[in-house]
Amino acid sequence: MGKSIDVILLKDVPELGSSGDDCRVRSGYARNYLFPQKLAVTMTPGTKRLVEKKRAGAVVRRQQEKTEAEALLAKLEKLTITCSVKANADGRLFGSISPADVLAKLTAESGVELQKKQLAMHEPFKALGDHEATLQLHPEVRGTLKVKVVAEKTVQASSDAE
Repeated sequence: MGKSIDVILLKDVPELGSSGDDCRVRSGYARNYLFPQKLAVTMTPGTKRLVEKKRAGAVVRRQQEKTEAEALLAKLEKLTITCSVKANADGRLFGSISPADVLAKLTAESGVELQKKQLAMHEPFKALGDHEATLQLHPEVRGTLKVKVVAEKTVQASSDAE
């Protein structure tokens, strides 16, 4: 049948391997899919050395990113983000607090900008009180962010007292 060749993956390929892995694949698969998509290169002594060098640099970079993420997580877990929203007398919200609202408030209060994918809320907050949102700052660093939802002070409440 067809012969196999050794390749080094440049990017993650589902069902095959991750970036930097050396794999043995059929020559047609490599020639028709992996090479045109720039997902792999033929293994030679030179490319093998290059990939090992990149892999060593990636390990150092990942460790540095993990350390930075852990420091940021320690800072964020001490915070409590307070979101004020209009609510009726029963404590029911007019609307909800979405992840975008939490991120905007976090940036305003602490100056820390996170991406939307780093904050996980199973559903928007629709009630007053204390809530928790999951933070994933790095594949190995997870934590929680405390969010307190409070009712806005309305002008109507102060005019009723007069």
